[in-house]
Amino acid sequence: MRLTRTLPAALATLTLACGSSNGNPASGGRPYRVGVADRGAVHVTIEETGLVEPERQIVVKSPISGVARRLFVQEGDSVVTGQLMATIVPDIAQANQLARLQSEISAAEIAVANLRREYARAQELSERSLLSDAEVDAVRTELEQAENRHAAAREQLRLMEASGVEAAGESQSARITAPTSGVVILRGVEEGETVVGGTSTFGGGTELFTIADLSTLLIQAAVNEVDIGKVARGDTVAITVDAFPGDTARGVVRLVPPAARQQERVRVFDVEIEVRGGQGILRPGMTANVRIAGPSRDDVVRIPVEAVFLPEGQAIVYRLTDGEPQATSVTLGLSDLVYVEIVDGLASGDSVALEDPVEAERRARLRGR
Repeated sequence: MRLTRTLPAALATLTLACGSSNGNPASGGRPYRVGVADRGAVHVTIEETGLVEPERQIVVKSPISGVARRLFVQEGDSVVTGQLMATIVPDIAQANQLARLQSEISAAEIAVANLRREYARAQELSERSLLSDAEVDAVRTELEQAENRHAAAREQLRLMEASGVEAAGESQSARITAPTSGVVILRGVEEGETVVGGTSTFGGGTELFTIADLSTLLIQAAVNEVDIGKVARGDTVAITVDAFPGDTARGVVRLVPPAARQQERVRVFDVEIEVRGGQGILRPGMTANVRIAGPSRDDVVRIPVEAVFLPEGQAIVYRLTDGEPQATSVTLGLSDLVYVEIVDGLASGDSVALEDPVEAERRARLRGR
Protein backbone atom coordinates (compact mmCIF):
# COMPACT_ATOMS: atom_id res chain seq x y z
CA MET A 1 0.00 0.00 0.00
CA ARG A 2 1.56 3.35 -1.03
CA LEU A 3 0.20 6.66 0.13
CA THR A 4 1.11 10.26 0.67
CA ARG A 5 0.48 10.77 4.37
CA THR A 6 -0.80 14.00 5.90
CA LEU A 7 0.15 15.35 9.31
CA PRO A 8 0.58 14.07 11.95
CA ALA A 9 1.23 10.62 10.42
CA ALA A 10 3.67 11.96 7.82
CA LEU A 11 5.63 13.94 10.34
CA ALA A 12 5.91 11.04 12.74
CA THR A 13 7.56 9.05 9.96
CA LEU A 14 9.58 11.67 8.18
CA THR A 15 11.19 13.32 11.19
CA LEU A 16 13.11 10.06 11.59
CA ALA A 17 14.75 10.53 8.20
CA CYS A 18 18.23 12.01 8.18
CA GLY A 19 18.35 13.27 4.60
CA SER A 20 16.50 16.10 2.88
CA SER A 21 16.88 17.60 -0.54
CA ASN A 22 15.55 20.92 0.84
CA GLY A 23 18.08 21.53 3.60
CA ASN A 24 21.62 22.79 3.57
CA PRO A 25 24.41 20.74 5.13
CA ALA A 26 25.68 21.75 8.51
CA SER A 27 27.59 25.03 8.28
CA GLY A 28 29.05 27.60 10.63
CA GLY A 29 30.08 24.87 13.02
CA ARG A 30 26.50 23.63 13.45
CA PRO A 31 26.16 19.83 13.72
CA TYR A 32 22.69 19.90 12.14
CA ARG A 33 21.25 20.79 8.78
CA VAL A 34 19.38 24.04 8.21
CA GLY A 35 16.42 24.89 6.00
CA VAL A 36 14.62 28.11 5.12
CA ALA A 37 10.91 28.92 5.14
CA ASP A 38 9.74 30.12 1.74
CA ARG A 39 6.52 30.77 -0.10
CA GLY A 40 5.17 28.22 -2.52
CA ALA A 41 2.57 25.53 -3.14
CA VAL A 42 1.55 22.55 -1.03
CA HIS A 43 -0.27 19.84 -2.97
CA VAL A 44 -1.82 16.95 -1.03
CA THR A 45 -1.94 13.64 -2.87
CA ILE A 46 -2.91 10.20 -1.66
CA GLU A 47 -1.51 7.11 -3.32
CA GLU A 48 -3.17 3.74 -2.89
CA THR A 49 -3.86 0.56 -4.78
CA GLY A 50 -7.28 -0.75 -5.72
CA LEU A 51 -9.06 -3.47 -7.66
CA VAL A 52 -10.56 -2.77 -11.08
CA GLU A 53 -14.16 -3.94 -11.30
CA PRO A 54 -17.02 -3.43 -13.78
CA GLU A 55 -19.84 -1.29 -12.44
CA ARG A 56 -22.37 -4.00 -13.22
CA GLN A 57 -21.86 -7.74 -13.56
CA ILE A 58 -24.26 -10.69 -13.43
CA VAL A 59 -23.54 -14.30 -12.55
CA VAL A 60 -25.49 -16.80 -14.69
CA LYS A 61 -26.51 -20.16 -13.17
CA SER A 62 -28.53 -23.11 -14.37
CA PRO A 63 -32.10 -23.55 -13.07
CA ILE A 64 -31.54 -27.33 -12.90
CA SER A 65 -28.76 -29.73 -11.97
CA GLY A 66 -27.27 -31.81 -14.74
CA VAL A 67 -24.50 -31.87 -17.32
CA ALA A 68 -23.37 -29.02 -19.59
CA ARG A 69 -24.19 -30.42 -23.02
CA ARG A 70 -23.22 -27.43 -25.20
CA LEU A 71 -21.49 -24.13 -24.49
CA PHE A 72 -21.92 -21.51 -27.19
CA VAL A 73 -19.82 -18.63 -25.81
CA GLN A 74 -16.41 -18.22 -24.24
CA GLU A 75 -14.56 -15.58 -22.25
CA GLY A 76 -14.23 -12.34 -24.16
CA ASP A 77 -17.36 -12.85 -26.26
CA SER A 78 -19.99 -10.12 -26.40
CA VAL A 79 -23.58 -11.24 -25.86
CA VAL A 80 -27.00 -9.62 -26.13
CA THR A 81 -30.06 -10.16 -24.01
CA GLY A 82 -31.74 -13.48 -24.81
CA GLN A 83 -28.76 -14.97 -26.67
CA LEU A 84 -28.34 -18.73 -26.18
CA MET A 85 -25.24 -19.41 -24.11
CA ALA A 86 -25.51 -23.09 -23.10
CA THR A 87 -27.77 -26.11 -22.81
CA ILE A 88 -27.92 -28.30 -19.71
CA VAL A 89 -29.11 -31.92 -19.74
CA PRO A 90 -30.90 -32.65 -16.43
CA ASP A 91 -29.60 -35.32 -14.09
CA ILE A 92 -31.77 -38.33 -13.14
CA ALA A 93 -33.46 -36.55 -10.23
CA GLN A 94 -34.27 -33.51 -12.34
CA ALA A 95 -35.45 -35.65 -15.25
CA ASN A 96 -37.71 -37.63 -12.93
CA GLN A 97 -39.11 -34.41 -11.52
CA LEU A 98 -39.92 -33.15 -14.99
CA ALA A 99 -41.47 -36.49 -15.93
CA ARG A 100 -43.60 -36.48 -12.76
CA LEU A 101 -44.73 -32.96 -13.50
CA GLN A 102 -45.80 -33.90 -17.01
CA SER A 103 -47.59 -36.95 -15.62
CA GLU A 104 -49.37 -34.83 -13.02
CA ILE A 105 -50.53 -32.42 -15.72
CA SER A 106 -51.86 -35.24 -17.88
CA ALA A 107 -53.64 -36.91 -14.94
CA ALA A 108 -55.09 -33.58 -13.84
CA GLU A 109 -56.42 -32.88 -17.35
CA ILE A 110 -58.14 -36.29 -17.45
CA ALA A 111 -59.60 -35.83 -13.97
CA VAL A 112 -60.92 -32.37 -14.83
CA ALA A 113 -62.53 -33.64 -18.04
CA ASN A 114 -64.21 -36.58 -16.23
CA LEU A 115 -65.46 -34.41 -13.35
CA ARG A 116 -66.88 -31.84 -15.75
CA ARG A 117 -68.93 -34.54 -17.46
CA GLU A 118 -69.95 -35.94 -14.04
CA TYR A 119 -70.97 -32.48 -12.85
CA ALA A 120 -73.06 -31.90 -15.99
CA ARG A 121 -74.91 -35.22 -15.40
CA ALA A 122 -75.40 -34.33 -11.73
CA GLN A 123 -77.03 -31.05 -12.71
CA GLU A 124 -79.32 -32.91 -15.11
CA LEU A 125 -80.37 -35.40 -12.45
CA SER A 126 -80.87 -32.59 -9.96
CA GLU A 127 -83.27 -30.83 -12.34
CA ARG A 128 -85.25 -34.10 -12.48
CA SER A 129 -85.09 -34.30 -8.66
CA LEU A 130 -83.04 -37.50 -8.84
CA LEU A 131 -80.08 -35.97 -6.94
CA SER A 132 -80.08 -33.71 -3.92
CA ASP A 133 -78.42 -30.30 -3.89
CA ALA A 134 -75.82 -31.63 -1.43
CA GLU A 135 -74.78 -34.38 -3.86
CA VAL A 136 -74.44 -31.84 -6.68
CA ASP A 137 -72.34 -29.56 -4.45
CA ALA A 138 -70.04 -32.48 -3.61
CA VAL A 139 -69.39 -33.14 -7.30
CA ARG A 140 -68.77 -29.44 -7.92
CA THR A 141 -66.26 -29.35 -5.06
CA GLU A 142 -64.34 -32.29 -6.52
CA LEU A 143 -64.28 -30.53 -9.89
CA GLU A 144 -62.90 -27.31 -8.39
CA GLN A 145 -60.19 -29.22 -6.53
CA ALA A 146 -59.16 -31.03 -9.71
CA GLU A 147 -59.05 -27.72 -11.60
CA ASN A 148 -56.82 -26.22 -8.87
CA ARG A 149 -54.40 -29.16 -9.07
CA HIS A 150 -54.26 -28.84 -12.83
CA ALA A 151 -53.63 -25.09 -12.63
CA ALA A 152 -50.85 -25.55 -10.05
CA ALA A 153 -49.07 -28.13 -12.20
CA ARG A 154 -49.38 -25.95 -15.28
CA GLU A 155 -47.98 -22.94 -13.38
CA GLN A 156 -45.01 -24.99 -12.19
CA LEU A 157 -44.32 -26.05 -15.77
CA ARG A 158 -44.66 -22.44 -16.95
CA LEU A 159 -42.06 -21.32 -14.42
CA MET A 160 -39.69 -24.04 -15.56
CA GLU A 161 -40.15 -23.10 -19.18
CA ALA A 162 -39.65 -19.42 -18.32
CA SER A 163 -36.27 -20.33 -16.82
CA GLY A 164 -35.26 -22.09 -20.03
CA VAL A 165 -36.20 -25.68 -19.23
CA GLU A 166 -37.63 -27.66 -22.12
CA ALA A 167 -39.76 -30.53 -20.84
CA ALA A 168 -40.32 -32.48 -24.04
CA GLY A 169 -39.86 -36.17 -23.44
CA GLU A 170 -36.35 -37.49 -23.93
CA SER A 171 -35.06 -34.11 -25.17
CA GLN A 172 -35.44 -32.49 -21.75
CA SER A 173 -32.86 -29.73 -21.31
CA ALA A 174 -32.38 -26.23 -19.99
CA ARG A 175 -31.58 -23.41 -22.38
CA ILE A 176 -29.31 -20.88 -20.67
CA THR A 177 -29.76 -17.46 -22.24
CA ALA A 178 -28.06 -14.15 -21.51
CA PRO A 179 -30.12 -12.12 -19.00
CA THR A 180 -28.42 -8.89 -20.13
CA SER A 181 -26.06 -7.56 -22.76
CA GLY A 182 -22.35 -7.34 -22.03
CA VAL A 183 -19.05 -9.20 -22.24
CA VAL A 184 -18.43 -12.68 -20.85
CA ILE A 185 -15.53 -12.15 -18.42
CA LEU A 186 -15.67 -15.62 -16.87
CA ARG A 187 -16.78 -19.07 -18.00
CA GLY A 188 -16.93 -21.41 -15.04
CA VAL A 189 -17.54 -24.78 -16.74
CA GLU A 190 -16.54 -26.84 -19.76
CA GLU A 191 -18.71 -29.07 -21.92
CA GLY A 192 -19.45 -32.36 -20.17
CA GLU A 193 -19.03 -31.01 -16.65
CA THR A 194 -21.67 -31.58 -13.99
CA VAL A 195 -23.44 -28.45 -12.75
CA VAL A 196 -25.60 -27.83 -9.70
CA GLY A 197 -28.85 -25.92 -10.10
CA GLY A 198 -28.92 -22.42 -8.67
CA THR A 199 -32.21 -23.10 -6.90
CA SER A 200 -31.14 -26.38 -5.31
CA THR A 201 -29.50 -24.72 -2.29
CA PHE A 202 -29.71 -21.26 -0.81
CA GLY A 203 -27.08 -19.08 -2.46
CA GLY A 204 -25.54 -22.13 -4.15
CA GLY A 205 -25.33 -23.47 -7.63
CA THR A 206 -22.59 -23.63 -10.23
CA GLU A 207 -21.58 -20.31 -11.74
CA LEU A 208 -21.73 -20.92 -15.48
CA PHE A 209 -20.86 -17.45 -16.77
CA THR A 210 -20.21 -13.94 -15.50
CA ILE A 211 -21.42 -11.16 -17.80
CA ALA A 212 -20.10 -7.62 -17.23
CA ASP A 213 -20.90 -4.21 -18.62
CA LEU A 214 -17.40 -2.88 -19.40
CA SER A 215 -18.59 0.55 -20.49
CA THR A 216 -18.10 1.79 -16.91
CA LEU A 217 -15.19 0.57 -14.77
CA LEU A 218 -14.77 1.23 -11.08
CA ILE A 219 -11.80 0.99 -8.71
CA GLN A 220 -12.21 0.29 -5.01
CA ALA A 221 -9.26 1.85 -3.16
CA ALA A 222 -8.81 1.25 0.57
CA VAL A 223 -7.81 4.66 1.99
CA ASN A 224 -6.33 4.81 5.49
CA GLU A 225 -8.49 6.57 8.07
CA VAL A 226 -5.80 9.22 8.69
CA ASP A 227 -6.07 10.29 5.03
CA ILE A 228 -9.80 10.08 4.44
CA GLY A 229 -10.34 13.70 5.46
CA LYS A 230 -8.28 14.75 2.45
CA VAL A 231 -10.46 12.85 -0.04
CA ALA A 232 -13.69 14.32 -1.40
CA ARG A 233 -16.21 13.38 -4.02
CA GLY A 234 -15.18 14.81 -7.38
CA ASP A 235 -11.41 14.68 -6.74
CA THR A 236 -9.43 13.82 -9.86
CA VAL A 237 -7.45 10.58 -9.93
CA ALA A 238 -4.48 9.39 -12.00
CA ILE A 239 -4.57 5.62 -12.57
CA THR A 240 -1.71 3.36 -13.66
CA VAL A 241 -1.22 -0.39 -13.88
CA ASP A 242 2.02 -2.34 -13.87
CA ALA A 243 1.15 -3.99 -17.19
CA PHE A 244 1.28 -0.59 -18.98
CA PRO A 245 3.74 1.50 -16.96
CA GLY A 246 3.90 4.30 -19.51
CA ASP A 247 0.13 4.83 -19.76
CA THR A 248 -2.18 6.65 -17.39
CA ALA A 249 -5.95 6.43 -17.15
CA ARG A 250 -8.08 9.13 -15.58
CA GLY A 251 -10.79 8.89 -12.98
CA VAL A 252 -12.83 10.76 -10.43
CA VAL A 253 -13.81 9.95 -6.86
CA ARG A 254 -17.47 8.92 -7.01
CA LEU A 255 -18.09 7.81 -3.43
CA VAL A 256 -16.43 8.37 -0.07
CA PRO A 257 -18.14 5.83 2.22
CA PRO A 258 -19.55 7.02 5.55
CA ALA A 259 -18.11 4.10 7.53
CA ALA A 260 -14.73 2.40 7.78
CA ARG A 261 -13.84 -1.27 7.90
CA GLN A 262 -11.03 -3.20 9.55
CA GLN A 263 -8.13 -4.32 7.34
CA GLU A 264 -5.04 -5.84 8.94
CA ARG A 265 -5.51 -3.89 12.20
CA VAL A 266 -6.00 -0.65 10.27
CA ARG A 267 -9.25 1.19 9.66
CA VAL A 268 -9.77 1.93 5.97
CA PHE A 269 -12.47 3.46 3.80
CA ASP A 270 -13.31 1.82 0.46
CA VAL A 271 -13.27 4.88 -1.78
CA GLU A 272 -15.02 4.31 -5.11
CA ILE A 273 -13.34 5.75 -8.20
CA GLU A 274 -15.05 5.90 -11.59
CA VAL A 275 -12.76 5.59 -14.62
CA ARG A 276 -13.40 8.46 -17.01
CA GLY A 277 -10.67 8.00 -19.60
CA GLY A 278 -8.01 5.54 -20.71
CA GLN A 279 -10.12 2.44 -20.05
CA GLY A 280 -8.15 0.60 -22.72
CA ILE A 281 -5.30 -0.18 -20.31
CA LEU A 282 -7.59 -1.55 -17.61
CA ARG A 283 -9.08 -5.02 -17.22
CA PRO A 284 -11.44 -6.33 -14.54
CA GLY A 285 -9.47 -7.94 -11.74
CA MET A 286 -6.33 -5.83 -12.28
CA THR A 287 -4.60 -4.12 -9.38
CA ALA A 288 -4.42 -0.40 -10.17
CA ASN A 289 -2.25 2.30 -8.63
CA VAL A 290 -4.34 5.39 -7.92
CA ARG A 291 -3.10 8.88 -7.13
CA ILE A 292 -5.88 11.04 -5.73
CA ALA A 293 -5.37 14.78 -6.03
CA GLY A 294 -6.52 16.18 -2.69
CA PRO A 295 -6.64 19.81 -1.53
CA SER A 296 -3.84 22.22 -2.50
CA ARG A 297 -2.78 25.74 -1.59
CA ASP A 298 -0.57 28.13 -3.51
CA ASP A 299 1.69 30.92 -2.28
CA VAL A 300 1.74 29.89 1.38
CA VAL A 301 4.57 29.90 3.92
CA ARG A 302 6.05 26.42 3.94
CA ILE A 303 9.00 24.54 5.39
CA PRO A 304 10.41 21.03 4.87
CA VAL A 305 8.47 18.47 6.88
CA GLU A 306 11.70 17.39 8.64
CA ALA A 307 11.72 20.72 10.45
CA VAL A 308 8.52 20.00 12.41
CA PHE A 309 8.60 18.08 15.71
CA LEU A 310 5.66 16.91 17.80
CA PRO A 311 6.65 16.68 21.48
CA GLU A 312 3.54 15.81 23.49
CA GLY A 313 1.46 16.43 20.39
CA GLN A 314 2.39 20.11 20.10
CA ALA A 315 3.93 21.16 16.78
CA ILE A 316 7.19 23.08 17.19
CA VAL A 317 10.13 24.12 15.00
CA TYR A 318 13.61 25.21 15.97
CA ARG A 319 13.90 28.68 14.47
CA LEU A 320 17.40 30.16 14.30
CA THR A 321 17.50 33.49 16.13
CA ASP A 322 20.90 35.20 16.03
CA GLY A 323 22.29 31.85 15.01
CA GLU A 324 20.80 29.97 17.96
CA PRO A 325 17.92 27.47 17.67
CA GLN A 326 14.83 28.48 19.61
CA ALA A 327 11.83 26.13 20.09
CA THR A 328 8.87 27.91 18.49
CA SER A 329 5.24 26.77 18.48
CA VAL A 330 3.64 26.82 15.04
CA THR A 331 0.19 26.25 13.58
CA LEU A 332 0.25 23.74 10.76
CA GLY A 333 -1.87 23.59 7.62
CA LEU A 334 -1.68 21.21 4.70
CA SER A 335 1.31 18.94 4.18
CA ASP A 336 2.69 16.54 1.61
CA LEU A 337 5.78 14.38 1.67
CA VAL A 338 8.05 17.38 1.10
CA TYR A 339 6.50 20.51 2.56
CA VAL A 340 4.17 21.52 5.36
CA GLU A 341 2.21 24.76 5.40
CA ILE A 342 2.83 27.11 8.34
CA VAL A 343 -0.32 29.04 9.15
CA ASP A 344 1.18 30.92 12.10
CA GLY A 345 4.54 31.07 13.91
CA LEU A 346 7.02 31.61 11.04
CA ALA A 347 7.60 34.06 8.23
CA SER A 348 9.07 33.53 4.81
CA GLY A 349 12.86 33.72 5.06
CA ASP A 350 13.14 32.33 8.59
CA SER A 351 15.84 29.69 9.02
CA VAL A 352 14.94 26.48 10.81
CA ALA A 353 16.84 23.40 11.96
CA LEU A 354 16.03 20.24 10.04
CA GLU A 355 17.09 18.07 12.96
CA ASP A 356 16.65 18.22 16.71
CA PRO A 357 19.58 20.48 17.71
CA VAL A 358 20.00 18.88 21.13
CA GLU A 359 20.19 15.39 19.66
CA ALA A 360 22.52 16.58 16.88
CA GLU A 361 24.86 18.14 19.47
CA ARG A 362 24.90 14.90 21.45
CA ARG A 363 25.80 12.87 18.36
CA ALA A 364 28.56 15.34 17.47
CA ARG A 365 30.11 15.03 20.95
CA LEU A 366 30.03 11.23 20.72
CA ARG A 367 31.77 11.34 17.32
CA GLY A 368 34.42 13.71 18.72
CA ARG A 369 35.50 11.35 21.48
